[in-house]
Amino acid sequence: MSHQHGPGCNHGPSQGAGGQQTIQVNDANKAPAIYKNTASYLKDAKKSGLKPRQGVFNGKRFEYFKGKRGIEALLKEDYTKVVSKGDTVPKTRDEAFNILNDLGKFGFILRVDRGESIGGKGSPRLLQPNPAQEIKEDGYYMWIWEGSQFRVYIGAALLVATILAGVLFPLWPNFLRMGVWYLSVAVLCLVGVFFGIAIVRLILYIITYPVLPRGFWLFPNLFEDVGVVESFIPLYGFDPVKEKKSSSSSKNNTTTPKPATVENKAE
Repeated sequence: MSHQHGPGCNHGPSQGAGGQQTIQVNDANKAPAIYKNTASYLKDAKKSGLKPRQGVFNGKRFEYFKGKRGIEALLKEDYTKVVSKGDTVPKTRDEAFNILNDLGKFGFILRVDRGESIGGKGSPRLLQPNPAQEIKEDGYYMWIWEGSQFRVYIGAALLVATILAGVLFPLWPNFLRMGVWYLSVAVLCLVGVFFGIAIVRLILYIITYPVLPRGFWLFPNLFEDVGVVESFIPLYGFDPVKEKKSSSSSKNNTTTPKPATVENKAE
C-alpha cells in the first residue's frame, strides 16, 4: 500500500535552488477537525497503544512511529470514541491506511528513513526525509504536528509569573512574607521529623537485632512504595521469618548421583 503523488498531493518532494531537496507540507492546523482528533488520538499512547519513538531531525528531537502500528491503532475500538457522528470508522486495513494517508496529505506526518543511533544502543536515531512520501506499513513516519499549544503557553506564563514573584519578593506585603516564612519553616520541620524517624528506627533495629530472634522495625513501611498514610501503618513490625531447610532435604541435595554405566553384552 502506498500513496501515489499527483495533482492533489501537497507533501511531495521538490528540487530547490542548487539541487537541494526540500519537502513541502501543508499547515495541519487548517485540516478538518476529524484529522486533528485522529492525530491527537494517535499521539496519546495510553488510548491508541502507539508507543512513540524518539528521533533526531535537523538537530531537534521528534517522535516517530511505524506505519504498521499506526494502522493497527486506527482499528482499535478506542478510536470509535474519537470519531464524530457522520464520520466513517475504519473496519479494514485499507480504510485505516487511507486515513493515515490523509494525515500525511494534510501535513501531520512525514515519512522518514532511520539512520544510526546518535549515542549507542537505546539512544535516538537520526532521521532523514524520504524522497518518496508514501504510506507503507514497513515505513517510519515522523510527527511534524505539535498539537495544541494552549498548555505550553499556560505553563510558560506560570513560569514567568513565578520568576517575577520571586524577584519581587522584597516588595511583597508583610503578611505574605510572614506566611511564606512560616510555610518554609513548617516544611523544614517535616523534613527534619522524617529524617529523625529514619535515624531512630535504625538505632532501634541495631539494638534489638542481637537480642530478639527477629529484627524490630519502627514504621516498617516507611520507605516502601505506598501512600503517605500507608507509610506509617503499622506502627512496628519484625523481619520476615527465614525458612530453614530440613536436614533430610539438605542431605539429598548434597548427595551426588552415581554415574550411569553402559554395559555391552556380547552376542
